[in-house]
Amino acid sequence: MSKTDSKYKNIKLTTAENIIFRRLVYISFITVFLIVVPLVLLYTQGYRYNFKRGKVQKTGIFIVSSIPKKADVYLNGKLIIGDQTPSRIEKLLPADYEIKLTKDGYHDWTKKLQIYENSTTFAEDVILWKNNLPIQIAEHNIISWLTSPDNKKSTFLTSDRNIISFNFDNKETHTIYQANEYANPQILEWSNTSKKILIKSNNNYLAIDTERYYLQPVKISNDNYQSIKWSLNNDNSLYALNASGVWKIDLFTGDKKLIFNKSISDFIINNDFIYYYYKDIIYKQKISDTNPEIIDGVKCQDCKFLNHDFSKLILANIKSQEFFIIDPELKNKTIKREAKNFSWLNQNTLLFYNDWEIWIYNLEKKEPELITRIGSGITEALWHHEGRHIIFTSEDSIKIIELDNRELRNIIELFKGKNISHLTINNKGDNIYFTTIIQDHEYTMELNIK
Repeated sequence: MSKTDSKYKNIKLTTAENIIFRRLVYISFITVFLIVVPLVLLYTQGYRYNFKRGKVQKTGIFIVSSIPKKADVYLNGKLIIGDQTPSRIEKLLPADYEIKLTKDGYHDWTKKLQIYENSTTFAEDVILWKNNLPIQIAEHNIISWLTSPDNKKSTFLTSDRNIISFNFDNKETHTIYQANEYANPQILEWSNTSKKILIKSNNNYLAIDTERYYLQPVKISNDNYQSIKWSLNNDNSLYALNASGVWKIDLFTGDKKLIFNKSISDFIINNDFIYYYYKDIIYKQKISDTNPEIIDGVKCQDCKFLNHDFSKLILANIKSQEFFIIDPELKNKTIKREAKNFSWLNQNTLLFYNDWEIWIYNLEKKEPELITRIGSGITEALWHHEGRHIIFTSEDSIKIIELDNRELRNIIELFKGKNISHLTINNKGDNIYFTTIIQDHEYTMELNIK
């Protein structure tokens, strides 16, 4: 065999079938490239195929934070491993998700939130409430309890006629007066300074300094007063109403002066104006003037003005659960509601409640907002000072409701006891105070919630 023959002995001819195969492979690679690369790009840009909806959708983001931090995050019952609040969870398909935050020593927080396409859903600064048992502060048979306007202390009357002051910050209690010589004493109201209280016993009145409780109470002479109210601007002055009209009483000198000579049902004085209720009509009048201005007509038997320095007037009969909100500047715009009590958040916002419902009313809006309706009955309700939650009692339980309008409002039971009453909260918003019955004895309790 020659060298030339051995050089070409392994040469194979390219057939038509080989050409077709190579072209198919080439086209397949191109096809895969054209399909996969866009999919990868879509994936990296946050697109996913939604099997439930049968289409490709841009995903969303969920950002959640809590107070306190480092709470575990669950999505639809599954723990997000390695991720605690504050947390940013990306690439979530648009849908409704059940979000749950858990932390040892705290009540769980659960909410159903919607994740939207190409957008971010926030649940920021979610408050987790401590899961604690209350501690006993003192044993008292309390007849009445009244918290100061600044929510730093309370004064209560015991069955043995002791007037006791309780400081929320240092937990100190002081007997500021022993009312043995008075029959049926009552705590009427705090001064706006949160320093003094007004006590009534039949037709006798006492003004007591709760900070300098070693001073003797100022006794106010009995002149058949129908009602006495603190000056809104000065805790050394009182206004009193009897058949002759409205009197101004100076607690320093003991002097009194008739400043409004007219028999009326009730009144409130703010700066130079007196607002009064007489024969189903609400009037406004400058004290130095004699010409009254009619605000509105209201029928309310035994109604009283509540002594608050706010832009709106409150006329109420707590016993009959009649409640009127009056705008002194807008005539004939009085709003009537059924309410057995209420709690102010600020100058423009209050909550009020009856036996079954809790409402919030922003005075700048036309209508109040129904927060919840409870068939088991509501005994007391008040604001948490941040304005994002309401604390209330129902079925001998203390509960807190979140004012988040998304999905259902969370209601958490903080404590269940017996005959819970005198519900209040300190100005820091971290402790709730109340009375409850334990083994046939009434105790004042403190429940730390934050």
